[in-house]
Amino acid sequence: MSTETAGTTELAESPRRPTPKAFTVVAARDGRTPAPLNVVGEETLVKVSAEDSGETLAFFHLVAPPMSGPPRHVHTREDELFYILEGELVFELDGERHTVRAGDTVYLRRGVVHAYQNFTTSDARLLIATTPGVFSGFFVELSAVTPLGGLPPLDKLDPPCASFAAVPEFRVLVWNPDY
Repeated sequence: MSTETAGTTELAESPRRPTPKAFTVVAARDGRTPAPLNVVGEETLVKVSAEDSGETLAFFHLVAPPMSGPPRHVHTREDELFYILEGELVFELDGERHTVRAGDTVYLRRGVVHAYQNFTTSDARLLIATTPGVFSGFFVELSAVTPLGGLPPLDKLDPPCASFAAVPEFRVLVWNPDY
């Protein structure tokens, strides 16, 4: 964006983003965090972080054990893509249930209320991509307050103890499973 003043054009200051490297290679069992993240009881590897992509994309590998999955939530900023590598998951998308299996893809535009659950007796493995990529920071923060194999305490979200919790920095609304 530019502004014109008395016949001159000046470029407006824009927020500075770090310039990402031209490429990133991450080995199969590695992630971009010091250790795998615990996101709602699922081992999560950040394969491409916001820093890697200049905040345009984040990419994750998750292992969803039996009876795991996030509570219903909605992203107000991110589009999200899920690719099932192994196993079976049941997705709830704006109130409709869909069973997806290895090789299936689910794409969500921002604003779709969704959740998934692994109702089987075996682990499911999936890839998730979000755009923009700042969402990788949400997984890092969520993992820091989540007990191993459990859900994060909703009092760590803002506002606490509500029927839903807003996470303002990441623009996510999470429905409280206790209500």
